[in-house]
Amino acid sequence: MNLKPDFLTKDTLINKVYSNMDQTILVYGVLIFATLMASIGLNYNSTTTIIGAMLISPLMSGISGIGVGLGLSLSKMVRKGIGIFFIQFAIILSVSFLFFWLTPIKEPTPEITSRTSATIWDILVASIAGGALTFATIRGKDNNVIIGVSIGTSLILPLCVTGYGLAGGDFSIAAEAAKLFFINVFLIFLVVSLIIYFLHYEKGTRKKKLLAIFLLSVVLAGTLVFSTVQSTVTEYRAKQFAEHALADYYILSQEIERNQRTIQLTVVGTPLHDNQVQQLENQLTDYHLNNFELRITVRSNEDGSIDAAELAKILNQQNKGTSKFLGLE
Repeated sequence: MNLKPDFLTKDTLINKVYSNMDQTILVYGVLIFATLMASIGLNYNSTTTIIGAMLISPLMSGISGIGVGLGLSLSKMVRKGIGIFFIQFAIILSVSFLFFWLTPIKEPTPEITSRTSATIWDILVASIAGGALTFATIRGKDNNVIIGVSIGTSLILPLCVTGYGLAGGDFSIAAEAAKLFFINVFLIFLVVSLIIYFLHYEKGTRKKKLLAIFLLSVVLAGTLVFSTVQSTVTEYRAKQFAEHALADYYILSQEIERNQRTIQLTVVGTPLHDNQVQQLENQLTDYHLNNFELRITVRSNEDGSIDAAELAKILNQQNKGTSKFLGLE
């Protein structure tokens, strides 16, 4: 067993990263096809099509270039990586926007809704993927790892969902999907840059401009991560509350409006009186949700608010599993 690290030399690493960042019209053509495949898979809820799109999408070269460039204090590499990233960003967003604008099917599928919110697990996966990408890059054997990182972080999918949201005028979906995309991007290249830096490839002084880019990225990533952690914890607490306080009811849907500080539950069961709702709202304190207002809509056959169509909706919701708490369906 050989446990000696088989790192590339600094010059070899630099040449390899630059080589990976060589972009031709054919590379961008592959990206367009990958975007179309991803958009079709999202629109028709086809997991196999989506996986195929992730396998062929050439998205990691620019992100890897930014990370390695920051770690080695190479401003030229960072600039080239940023340029490639924004070109790829524009291509994916434009192609997905046009596809979803033209397609006759506008309804969100489970594959689309599952890319509209980031969780703690997305943060962990992106961080781990960044570490795996770094070690594969400095070994010079990164093809399989890049594929794994592309699938694990699903970079192309949330950006396609952003295009879906913009095409349909649903800016909430677009914003949440874009947030998930940028969390993945920031964490991947920040982890890459930190590992490269601490491996002491670069022993010189870090350039001020690159340090500013790095610190700005840390602030932006930190803001997105903090917001995501808060959202995930709140959703988990609300889920726990609903499961325990309303154990005798079927939870059809749960929506949290953080700006308005409200938890909206739609449940199926016996109608609730105002004093019962107030008692339930008082229990929010036990779940550290005392700053939220509870709103409950009860569907019941006793008052005629539920019928065959509503039952079909319930079954459809149950099969889709669109609720995403801590990344679990």
